[in-house]
Amino acid sequence: MKKIFSAKQYLALAILVFLFSSALGQSRFTISGFVYEKGSRESMPGVNIYVPGTTIGTVSNSYGFYSLTLPTGEWEVAFSFVGYQVRQFEIVLDKNIELNVELDPTIELEAVEIRADMPKQSSRSAQMSVVEIPIKQIKAIPALLGEKDALKVIQLMPGVQKGSEGTSGLYVRGGGPDQNLIILDDATVYNAYHLFGFFSLFNGDAIKSIELTKGGFPARYGGRLSSVLEIVMKDGNKEKISGEAGIGVLSSRLVLEGPIVKNKSSFLVSARRTYYDILARPFIPSDVGFGLYFYDLTAKANWEINSKNKVYLSGYFGKDKFSGSEEYGNDYYESGLFWDNATTTLRWNSVLSHNLFSNLSLIFSNYRFKIYALEEYNNNSFELSYRSGIRDFGLKYDFSWQPLSMLTVRYGLNSVWHSFNPSAVVLKDDYIGENISEVQTINTLSRGFMPRVRQKLATVEL
Repeated sequence: MKKIFSAKQYLALAILVFLFSSALGQSRFTISGFVYEKGSRESMPGVNIYVPGTTIGTVSNSYGFYSLTLPTGEWEVAFSFVGYQVRQFEIVLDKNIELNVELDPTIELEAVEIRADMPKQSSRSAQMSVVEIPIKQIKAIPALLGEKDALKVIQLMPGVQKGSEGTSGLYVRGGGPDQNLIILDDATVYNAYHLFGFFSLFNGDAIKSIELTKGGFPARYGGRLSSVLEIVMKDGNKEKISGEAGIGVLSSRLVLEGPIVKNKSSFLVSARRTYYDILARPFIPSDVGFGLYFYDLTAKANWEINSKNKVYLSGYFGKDKFSGSEEYGNDYYESGLFWDNATTTLRWNSVLSHNLFSNLSLIFSNYRFKIYALEEYNNNSFELSYRSGIRDFGLKYDFSWQPLSMLTVRYGLNSVWHSFNPSAVVLKDDYIGENISEVQTINTLSRGFMPRVRQKLATVEL
């Protein structure tokens, strides 16, 4: 007889039956909503929502949504996040309540009290090998050549090693840099470095949250050998226009954000470029061409359709180029290399019920690498180029259901169309009359179904 369920699936079902049977003896209702930053209306992931003096609690997801189910009665519920004032509410729970909360980043310091006692509440689920990096910590570290790099902060975490001095490569628990999955707003970034690894692609001024998973990867990420690094961009200030700029030794950056419709939609634009090639131009002969630069542009816009539906559009575009050229009378020579990344993500968040949250994403990611040489002489030309790349078109629909405060069920579907170009060679030589173009393309479709049950003290993969 064919085996229908595995041992893990039987264990997960047994846990669900036990939890629901224990909950039937009393009426339960749910407090749910979004958590925002006061003054900008930026959604806040990772906020602790808990009942003081107990172990009952939950955490807001990456879009700021939370759901806390409690028995009928009077409850005190607290909202806390590092660097923000704690807010507490007295709630009479006799029906499902929608409560949106704003946390104030202004903290008035009073007396400092240090205790060695164990904390009385634990609102986070016990998930091993996960590190969340505070954005304030990224901005506080010393900058290399004027650039505050998010990946260099991650190199300081336990289990993570850096590569050669000054570079941004990540070696997590013995793995290589190419074994890490790096995600920016649900889109995969295949090469996350500028300037041969000295800088990362991500402008710290435009990042909202960073989470590094070093082992036991959740099913929604698929299989990975080393680590998963998930980065979420800021949504943009919904109340006023603001900006931030910085000038470094090698590059300058600018971030601009503000409302499109106040308290309804907003935008964020972040740009960065090096100017080493511009500074070196006066010292280079006029017949010599020189290109050494990188740039990146990050943009995001969002629209709050209503209190339960939101739409996000975000994208990243960046390029590194290193080239040189020279003229000898009528002869011309040029060679160089470049690589670029482009990602676009369109997402629709929907609160389907007081404890069911969904996210639908359309994802595009493209990475290209090219080395080339060009020579023109005696009315003949010689051209040789090699290029490779990866292009993805993805669709993801995932759900997060929290029937009890101690139980979270995540499930969904994921499909990605991959187009690989492992090698493409173009050779053109007029002198010998040869013209060769060899392009290798591999297309494949990957699909996945992601059910996952998570408790505070255990994780069960179906």
